[in-house]
Amino acid sequence: MTAPEKRRFPITLRALQVTAVTDLSPRLRRVTLSGPQLAAFEADGRTHPGFESLGPDDHVKLFLPDPETGALSLPVQGDGRLHWPQDPPAISREYTPRGFDPASGVLHIDFVLHGHGVAGAWADRVKVGQVLHLGGPRASVLVPQADAYVLIGDETALPAIANWLEMLPDDATVTAHILIEAPEARIDLRAPKAAQIHWHGYDATDAQAMTRLIPEVPPRGTYIWAGGERAAITALRAHLDGADLDPHQLDLSNYWTLGAAAEED
Repeated sequence: MTAPEKRRFPITLRALQVTAVTDLSPRLRRVTLSGPQLAAFEADGRTHPGFESLGPDDHVKLFLPDPETGALSLPVQGDGRLHWPQDPPAISREYTPRGFDPASGVLHIDFVLHGHGVAGAWADRVKVGQVLHLGGPRASVLVPQADAYVLIGDETALPAIANWLEMLPDDATVTAHILIEAPEARIDLRAPKAAQIHWHGYDATDAQAMTRLIPEVPPRGTYIWAGGERAAITALRAHLDGADLDPHQLDLSNYWTLGAAAEED
């Protein structure tokens, strides 16, 4: 299996407006963003390119106000990169774009409402009309060619899994395992016609939860993507590292760390 194609983009800071807030479930909130800076725009004496997100697991940095003071510290765009302030430092969190429609100029970001974290607290209170600054993505990793796909993730990976299912061809062979802490976290997903989607209740302290979902390692030709809590991803990686797999057929991402949830989202 060859490495997935990667497209790189100039890093760009954008100011966007919240145009809609929609609860997809009691635990998942969609924030819809729009504004002229999603298209190419002029600033700082140069033309910045329009927003692009072509992969299922892209990442953008959201710049958020200090939850105690309400002050917002932003990096400065210059020399093709972002210059980060030191005092006060910028507060940012990485999120996966859930969907971008350049024709209508709309970008969606989905937030897990878990009751903690800077971004989660912001999403709890967000109102239409607010401005959100974001940077990136720096790059997109495109959906690779494979005989079959296995997707594994917890609730924080739901946006990426949903993107995967929508970007795969309709005749793709794909199995998705989604770990949720409460039944109400389930949402409707658009997927290839033969997709197998399994929802599993689990305890986030169970580091073996992902590994148990694939006791038999999938054969070569199967692309495996997983995202979730660090210990669970580490255990899954150890399970798969012992098999005769092509390194290009694996993409495992740490999304958050148990015990550090107050600082992470």
